[in-house]
Amino acid sequence: MRILFLTILLSLSLSFFVQPWAGEGAPLKKGIATTHALSPSELNELAVRYVTGDGVGKNYDQARLLWLKAAEHGHAGAQYNLGQMYSTGTGIKRNPVEAARWYQQAAKAGDLLSQFNLGLMYETGTGVQQDITKAFVLYREAARHGLAEAQNSFGRLYEMGQGVEQNITEAKKWYRLAALQGYVLAQSNLGFQIYAGEKNEGDMIEAFAWLNLAAQQNNAIAQAHLRELTGMMTRRQIEAGQRMAHELSSDINNHGK
Repeated sequence: MRILFLTILLSLSLSFFVQPWAGEGAPLKKGIATTHALSPSELNELAVRYVTGDGVGKNYDQARLLWLKAAEHGHAGAQYNLGQMYSTGTGIKRNPVEAARWYQQAAKAGDLLSQFNLGLMYETGTGVQQDITKAFVLYREAARHGLAEAQNSFGRLYEMGQGVEQNITEAKKWYRLAALQGYVLAQSNLGFQIYAGEKNEGDMIEAFAWLNLAAQQNNAIAQAHLRELTGMMTRRQIEAGQRMAHELSSDINNHGK
């Protein structure tokens, strides 16, 4: 268990990656000069284009104003995007409190990424008062609706016994759901938890398979665990683990189609 703490720490820190902007990618029905006539969905889409420079010059101020207009009309995607803008400091001064406020509105509307991001903020006390119980509830809601990032974080709370009684079996259940969606942190976490168990032959082979998948995606923790586990396995077991990794990769790729 000597690198367990490092695994948990990296799992938490890497969860704060930048999510994409929420846009439908559909062509606008009206010209961009008549924004007063655009629907909330179209306002959101146009704002995304101003941030990405898709067909228009980049203009963060204009994007924020458009998102604000759409958000005030209840558009969850625009609310999420405002949260992202304030959370990351994209084109504006970073403001975690304001980010949490917009994530909260989108989360209430059922936006899964907002539920996840707000959960992270409650877990770490960023922009809000730290509250692991609220983080647990937000992760659970998004996890139950299939968001891999939330499933991984929900499993991690079970692993660490934060906001809930420690339950490694439950942790592995949620890690597995996220891992089967190709989520690399969950693959690494699942592989380690299987490896940290009884270490019978079947478990070692499965642990190798999951760690191998994560290691191939340049996950440094999975690579370290895989080296340690490989030193404990026979050539036959390693070959079996490689075959399982290939099968899992095929299942994940086919599931994503």
